[in-house]
Amino acid sequence: MENSCEIKCAYQEIIIKRVNLEGNIIYCNSTFMRVNGFKGASVIHQPETITHHPDTPQTIFSIIHQTLQKGLPIQAIIKNKTQDQKYYWSIVEWKPQKDYNNQIISYVSYAKQAPEQIINIMEPLYEMMRDIEERHGQQSALDYLHAYLDEQKMTYGQYLYHLTKNRGLQCLCEFIRHNILNVKK
Repeated sequence: MENSCEIKCAYQEIIIKRVNLEGNIIYCNSTFMRVNGFKGASVIHQPETITHHPDTPQTIFSIIHQTLQKGLPIQAIIKNKTQDQKYYWSIVEWKPQKDYNNQIISYVSYAKQAPEQIINIMEPLYEMMRDIEERHGQQSALDYLHAYLDEQKMTYGQYLYHLTKNRGLQCLCEFIRHNILNVKK
């Protein structure tokens, strides 16, 4: 968004959010409230998409949701928007929360400020993916992402680990592309 202003979080701050299976926020910490400009309980039961910035490709959110629904954790770089239309970049880890019967009951995310060098890599990649989504759909954007990862000689999980290593958050798991992203060889 050209008219909006970027905000930066302190690198030690962690933004925590928990959503139910319908994608509605059921818990968030005070850092989430402060950074996003929410007061009191106004954000509770709001859709988690309330903080999705349109610059983050829908393909990325689809990958996240598919992975979580399989009961696996995932990490991504996300551009978020605040209630007053500012934005911030974060490294986010999502984990499914399960009950005693191993059934998924909610999802929790932990986010930290993304370093500038990661933002500089992800911004043009996301811009290209959004353009492809608009012109040719999400499957074409996913194909582009796979080709990009192939050029890097990495899987999605390896690439995120490469970008985020020594940055305070590490990938929770290595993804098997055939199981998570349904990639053809």
